[in-house]
Amino acid sequence: MKSNLIRSAVLILSLSVCSHALDMQTTYQQGAPKNIAFNAFMGGSSHHTWVLSIMETLGERGHNMSYLTTTEDTRFGQPYDNIRTIDIGPVFSYNKASLSSDITKSDYRTLVNYFEFNKIDVVICDYFMVACVDAANTVKIPFIITSATDPTTESAAPYINNDILLMNDYTTEFQGLIERFKNNYILPLQAWYKFRPYVKDMSARRKALGITSKFQLAEKSWDGSIKLINNMFGFTPARPLGPLVEFVGPILPKKYKPLTPELADYLNSHQRVAYIAFGQMATPSRHNILLILTGLFESIEAGFLDGFIWATVNSAEFFPESVTSSSGTVYQVKDMLDHAHPHARMVKWAPQTAILLHTSTHVFVSHGGLGSWYESMYSGTRMIMFPFFGDQFGNALTIERDNLGGLLKPDASIATAVQLFKRISEDKNGVIKENVQRIQALTQIRAQHGTMRGADVVEEVLFTHKDSQLAHRQSVDRHMSYIKSHNLDILAMLLSSLGLILAFVCYMSCQYYATKFYKQKTKKL
Repeated sequence: MKSNLIRSAVLILSLSVCSHALDMQTTYQQGAPKNIAFNAFMGGSSHHTWVLSIMETLGERGHNMSYLTTTEDTRFGQPYDNIRTIDIGPVFSYNKASLSSDITKSDYRTLVNYFEFNKIDVVICDYFMVACVDAANTVKIPFIITSATDPTTESAAPYINNDILLMNDYTTEFQGLIERFKNNYILPLQAWYKFRPYVKDMSARRKALGITSKFQLAEKSWDGSIKLINNMFGFTPARPLGPLVEFVGPILPKKYKPLTPELADYLNSHQRVAYIAFGQMATPSRHNILLILTGLFESIEAGFLDGFIWATVNSAEFFPESVTSSSGTVYQVKDMLDHAHPHARMVKWAPQTAILLHTSTHVFVSHGGLGSWYESMYSGTRMIMFPFFGDQFGNALTIERDNLGGLLKPDASIATAVQLFKRISEDKNGVIKENVQRIQALTQIRAQHGTMRGADVVEEVLFTHKDSQLAHRQSVDRHMSYIKSHNLDILAMLLSSLGLILAFVCYMSCQYYATKFYKQKTKKL
């Protein structure tokens, strides 16, 4: 009885102590809020929206956020309440003259003035924003590089193709000796020769602007800066990561536009729909469109699919007047555009996420942009890839090799396209469905806290840098000679020791055989 009373008293005391436990409190944000700026105006939404999601989180933490972009891209900043969008003028045309003049002359000065006047504490620069890096260096504030894929040597490996020139295949696993030799030695020389005039012109213009930092490869100018990558293993090949690289992806918008009533009715009345969209930057040719359309209608006739939705964006003018299947059936494209065809819906802009999340969407025919790939895997939708440029080729190969879908090449025949739609749609052994579900889980798990991980890294730079450098992330080999950091001196000592031992053994052997030979010769005499 007495022991029970003692135990009860101990339990009550323990509960009393626990009920008065205190929460840990952070103190690093005490003081005035920090000023953070983000600069991007090249590429599509994959260069903007995920970074803006991180900035929104930082804004919710009390920081002052600025998004500097062109007039055309200010639309990306509209959904965010905690970000001030700054219009820095119309987009420049993509040619050598403007690339070397507008970026360094107009944009550089605009950014420098903005950073100085608004007392920016840290700058986030898109991968392509050379002027942003130059302006940050001029004002002497730390900067962070953002990219959807990782083109840096920070996460390189001998078997990884990180260079932007080699993104048609992310690894060397399926490349032969000749191809690897060409990629490592021939292509860099060709690129150097091709861009040498541009580099020379850019260097002269930078000098005229008084930019003291040397114009060099982007990788060199980022030395010591954090690289935020909206990616993860599973979409990019696994490899060792350096201390200055952070994979925070996939970051997807938390909210999305709902289906229009017409699209909702269409999807609800079908069961196996293909969704076709090639993003904002890629425009299919008439031949591309005819190939895919014919494959779609052949698949509908065969029962693999029962309809499709096509987001035409800027490609409506390239559609043919009609499509004829192998059965002789003629399909009028005007009927599809007018929504008069029972199995086809064509819209200029489509609520992509809402379409992919609908249970009737069975296949996603995509250009292979990373953002579309993320959305497709998040929704659990298998893919047929039709790549156009950049990282899309590497993404398409990964999807095909990992059995998440298939790859349709522009030079494929109609029969090949039909067989591909059939194989991906039917998935007889269930391998594609199983793999997609596995990557779906991985995507959804990682997407839960991607913006938080990114915001934490930005704050790490804000509150821990010294003279724009992060000492705690500097690999110790930066303070050592190449020989010592790679233990080449130890190897040299080992080889020297082995050489001395071998020389001693040889010497003793020679002495032994010489003595033996001398004794035998003396004995005969």
